[in-house]
Amino acid sequence: MAEKEVIDSKFLESMAGKQPFLKRMFTVFISQEPKRIEEIREALKAQDVDRLRHLAHALKGGAATMGVERVRDCCLLLENASKAQDMTAAHEHLVDLELEMRTAYRFMFNYLAEH
Repeated sequence: MAEKEVIDSKFLESMAGKQPFLKRMFTVFISQEPKRIEEIREALKAQDVDRLRHLAHALKGGAATMGVERVRDCCLLLENASKAQDMTAAHEHLVDLELEMRTAYRFMFNYLAEH
């Protein structure tokens, strides 16, 4: 199976002709989600599995809505680790999530700069 795109091309195609809306979506994601990542870090540090699961689930939904599938996948893994109370796995998934978020932010910043 091919590696997933940063932003699903089908999502981007569905947004053709809706560039101002897509730019607003990207702007909101870039401005809001770093706070959620910090909250995820704090929940993991506190070993608050319920909060961790809730935050991962919320970010998973936002990422899925915007076609950020690799972030969604990381959130699912993080959510499942929190359900299993496996903090070691949760920490590993957070590292992956942070990497994928940086990749998504870079894509969105480039998109905003070019459009």
